[in-house]
Amino acid sequence: MLELVESHRTGKARLLRLLDEAAGADWVCRTIYLTAEAAAQVKAERGARAAGGGTEDEALRLAMDAAGPTDTGLALFLGERRAIAICPPFPLSAEARRDGMDAAPLRRLLRAEFVVGVVLLRLGRYAVGVVRGERLLASKTSARYVKNRHRAGGQSQRRFERSRERLVRELYDKTCETAQSVFAPFELDYIMLGGEGSTLTGFAQRCRCIREFGGKALERRLAVDQPNQKALNGIAFEVYKNRVYLFQSV
Repeated sequence: MLELVESHRTGKARLLRLLDEAAGADWVCRTIYLTAEAAAQVKAERGARAAGGGTEDEALRLAMDAAGPTDTGLALFLGERRAIAICPPFPLSAEARRDGMDAAPLRRLLRAEFVVGVVLLRLGRYAVGVVRGERLLASKTSARYVKNRHRAGGQSQRRFERSRERLVRELYDKTCETAQSVFAPFELDYIMLGGEGSTLTGFAQRCRCIREFGGKALERRLAVDQPNQKALNGIAFEVYKNRVYLFQSV
């Protein structure tokens, strides 16, 4: 029986080394690639019937339980006593099941120089950029005042909250306007957002520019403390991060 022993996010270079080590150790006997749609279908099918089946079924179930919903799909490298599951940074384009180890589709995905629009946002500051591979092609950052939450009660608090909501909308609108301007010269493959979760949710719902990109706007959120030029200069590393899950027999 397999058990999850480690999970982490890792950059492109480290994951490529991990794949090299697995290939060199020659323990992988089965490779599975699932697109986001195929992963959702497999998860639904497994949820509709009792747990069980062979090692491949068990590994797939454990990997998808650990990873949760994914809009980029799942790669699984399976051995007799261990397995590695990977949610890549960008969507897998095809489903495949092969004997032995076949890391070629994942390697191609990691080495592709996609053009990615990035919006980093926290209340009070935003940064917008476009990266191709590891290069930052365009960027713009700015700050916009948003009041902190008011702790008083009564009418004063309600007036304060209305004022704050207006300032938040203005921040969203300015960020959206900037994103549209920075993205316009480029043919984007994907869009990624980073920053504070609830702020990004409100922004994505309000910004028409982001909504119009549809499936190109990926669900994964980039980790960033301060949306500024320094964050944009290093954002390509975050863009190419993978989620990795390691399993072993117990």
